[in-house]
Amino acid sequence: MVHATLSSLSRVGPACAAAALVLFGGFALGGCASTARTQAVDPVGAVPGDLWIEVVVTPGRGVVDRARVEERPARFVLLPDGSMHGETDVLPEERVRPARVRRLAREQLSEVWSMLRSAGFTNAGFADVDGNVRLLEPQAGEVLATLEIHADGERFAFARRYMPGSDDQAAMRRVVRSIASLGWASDEALAESAELPLRYDLGADPYARFAQPARVGGEPSR
Repeated sequence: MVHATLSSLSRVGPACAAAALVLFGGFALGGCASTARTQAVDPVGAVPGDLWIEVVVTPGRGVVDRARVEERPARFVLLPDGSMHGETDVLPEERVRPARVRRLAREQLSEVWSMLRSAGFTNAGFADVDGNVRLLEPQAGEVLATLEIHADGERFAFARRYMPGSDDQAAMRRVVRSIASLGWASDEALAESAELPLRYDLGADPYARFAQPARVGGEPSR
């Protein structure tokens, strides 16, 4: 096709031939650029294979009866296989992992990683804590939220303090709320939102007639 085009250009004069070659080259370069732009990066493949996240919210003394989930006691753990563990309000002991609530798909893990990256919490160079983040304690009247991340062989943590009812530390608040929503937690306290199981009366015990008769004074009762 190119040979035929050049042969045709040889019959129309130098000026026209030069203009046509420039136009033809522009189309060719444009086609290559278009092809390069269509090569998208798979967001799922960008998620670290060892991604592990733990979010802990610890209200300080005097911070009670808060409605917002990022201001109440909470702990969420996300494991590399997508297993999500989490509890709010009444938490287990430190050495006990919260109950498992669900398992995230790979695409959901990609959304979590993208959310953390947009909030600025995926760069170990910006981490707040080098040691054990569990040693931090909230001051009276404030809330302490910590975020531990293990990704790409590195382990680092962020800690944020904010006052109840305020809008400060918006990035950490968004992260806590996003992780909490994945763990089926909301702004309603557990005692208010829990649904008690229904129990049905199935009638008399069908095995009662096989029970041994009670003895009164050494003799079977009649």
